[in-house]
Amino acid sequence: MLDKRYSKLVSIACYLLIAPFVLISNLAFAAAPLAETASTTETMTLGYDSKYATLNGLKFHYVQKGEGDLIVFLHGYPFFGASWDKLLSHFSNTYHVVAPDNRGYNLSAKPEGAENYKIELLVEDVKALIKHFPADKKVTLVGHDWGGALAWTTAQKYPELIDKVVVINAPPYNVLLHMIVNNEEQKKSSAYMERLKSPKVEKVFAEHGPEMLWRYGFDRGYANGHLDDEFKQAFFAAWNQPGAHTGAVNWYRANVPAVADINDSSYWPSKMARVTVPSLLIWTENERTFVPAMLDVIPKYVDDLSITVIPGSGHSPFFDKPQDVIKAMEAFLKP
Repeated sequence: MLDKRYSKLVSIACYLLIAPFVLISNLAFAAAPLAETASTTETMTLGYDSKYATLNGLKFHYVQKGEGDLIVFLHGYPFFGASWDKLLSHFSNTYHVVAPDNRGYNLSAKPEGAENYKIELLVEDVKALIKHFPADKKVTLVGHDWGGALAWTTAQKYPELIDKVVVINAPPYNVLLHMIVNNEEQKKSSAYMERLKSPKVEKVFAEHGPEMLWRYGFDRGYANGHLDDEFKQAFFAAWNQPGAHTGAVNWYRANVPAVADINDSSYWPSKMARVTVPSLLIWTENERTFVPAMLDVIPKYVDDLSITVIPGSGHSPFFDKPQDVIKAMEAFLKP
C-alpha cells in the first residue's frame, strides 16, 4: 500500500509497459541479485542481529536487538524488517525489538501461489513468531500499511497473545474491505491495488528492478535527508532478492478481491470482528492511501483506542517524523 505517486506509477507500468523514470545514475544500485554473504546480510539488516526461525514450515528472517518485553514490528509494502531502523534503534534501549521480513519479502520464504498469502496464514505467521520467544514476555505489535492491517487482524484473532497494539496508517483488514465496498473515495484510492496485481507490472519490475519502487516511493525522502545511502543499499539488496516482488504482490492477489467479488465470506476473521486489546492508531495529516473517513470508521471496530495525528507527514512518518512517532508510542506504552 503506497501513496498516490506509486499509484500513478502502477498505471503507467500496466498500460504503457515502460519505465521512463529509471535514471542511469542509480543503476549501480539495481545490479543483478546479490548472493547472500555475511557482508550483504549486514547491509540488508542495517547492522541489527540477523536471525532465522522456522515458522509454520517456512524459513523466516528477522532482525532483533535489546532486552525486556517484546515489541514485534510488522512492515508493509514495499518495505522489509530493517526498514523500522529509526524506531528499532530507539526502543531497543528498553525493549526486545523484533522485526521480521514478512512472508514473501527479502530473506524470508516466498512460497509459490497467491493462495499461500491469505490473511489467515499471515496471522498464523505472527502467532508462531510470538510463540518463538519466551512466554513470560508482554508482547506489543506495531504495524504499518499491510503490517498494520496484519497487526489489527492478529489482535482480533488472538487477543490473549497481545498486550497492546500500535498501528500507523492502516485499518483492520475487515475495515479495509468494508470501506472499499462502501466508500467511493476509498474505492478510488484503492484502485491501484487491482492494477498492481497485473502480470504486466511483474514484467516491468523484471526489466527495471528496485528502481521502479525507489523512484516512486523513497526518492523524495532520500533527497530530503530522511533516508541515507545505507538504507538505500539495504532497500535495493532486499528487492533484488529472487521472487521478492512476486511474493509481495501476492498479498494483494490473495486478500484484495475485485470490488464486485467482495462478499460476506471475503472478510476475515469475520465481517464485524473487533479489536479488544488497548490500541494506538497513529495517523498522519497527509495520508493519501487511506481516506480521512477511516478515522471515523476504525474506532467503531476497536474497543479501547487512542488516536494521535501527526501533522506535516505522509504515509510513512517513521522516516520523516520519527520523533513524533516515538513520542506517541512512549506515552501509550508506559505502564
